[in-house]
Amino acid sequence: MKILVTGANGFVGGRYVRHLAQTRPDLKLHFIGRRMEQGNALAAATGAHFFRGDLLDVPFVQHICKDMDGVVHCAARSGVWGDYEIYYRDNVIVTENLLRACAGSGARRFVNLSTPSIYFDFRDRLNVMEDFLPEQFADHYARTKYQAEVRVANAHSDQLRTLSLRPRMVLGAGDRNLFPRMIDMQKSGQLRRIADGANIVSTTHIDNLLQALDCALFGPDSVTGDVYNIADAQPHPLWGMIDQLLQAVSLPPVTRQVAYPAAMLAAGAVETACRLLRREQEPRLMRLKVALLARSFTLNIDKARRKLGYRPVTTVDVAIAEFAQDWLRHHAGERSH
Repeated sequence: MKILVTGANGFVGGRYVRHLAQTRPDLKLHFIGRRMEQGNALAAATGAHFFRGDLLDVPFVQHICKDMDGVVHCAARSGVWGDYEIYYRDNVIVTENLLRACAGSGARRFVNLSTPSIYFDFRDRLNVMEDFLPEQFADHYARTKYQAEVRVANAHSDQLRTLSLRPRMVLGAGDRNLFPRMIDMQKSGQLRRIADGANIVSTTHIDNLLQALDCALFGPDSVTGDVYNIADAQPHPLWGMIDQLLQAVSLPPVTRQVAYPAAMLAAGAVETACRLLRREQEPRLMRLKVALLARSFTLNIDKARRKLGYRPVTTVDVAIAEFAQDWLRHHAGERSH
């Protein structure tokens, strides 16, 4: 069985390549990434074949999908800053290219890694189910990831079985998103608890997501043609989790607090200034980031349990411990700065 993983230079894609290499040595495993050094290292560690190239290059995509039995699509443009056209190109056009190539090559399964960001509308949202859609998407990332999901759903057939997963806040050793940002902001004295800090959120330990990807890729045909929320078994208070993380890396807890309206006002001013100055780099302070740190946002995972066979067992406590151990190993000597 031949499997292709896209986005293997990223946290999830890279971990899934390693996971498949360790748990299913019978597979003929291939992956794609843009960074040569990182791709060569992953290939050496796993024995998988590394394709280096651009998923906007249609002949290249047709080449790498040839004779594949399954494709796990983890590549995406994330973030919350930049032009819509760039997000559309990297999230929608790329997905269309892969789906057409798979349909033409005889692939049987297409697993799309999507996002619950499509649900977020700056309000508290608890126990969100897969059929919820806000009146308006919060940013270009959410909008284009949903558009990509629609393409995946429309491509589903008896010949090419497709499905999408929406994992919430993927955590663990190697995370490059939430935990590193919180550490950097606390070390620079910029981290503030927003509002009362009582908001609760769903998280997903990377091992739980790897299990969900296995269920999606190797499960019976009955799991396909659908979309699934993926998260850990229980939500957690976000700011309690952040304090736990900071303690694990020998940093003090968050003691300063800012009111939500004040934080949103400041973030709006920063965004406006950055747009006027035409800055390409994503601002550290933005209204969407403030809202995500202040609002409760939890997912209902009943359908994934019932239909996909998903059984989350690893907890956020384990994610924090694993991340902290890995971070301390790579940042020895920086804690006192």
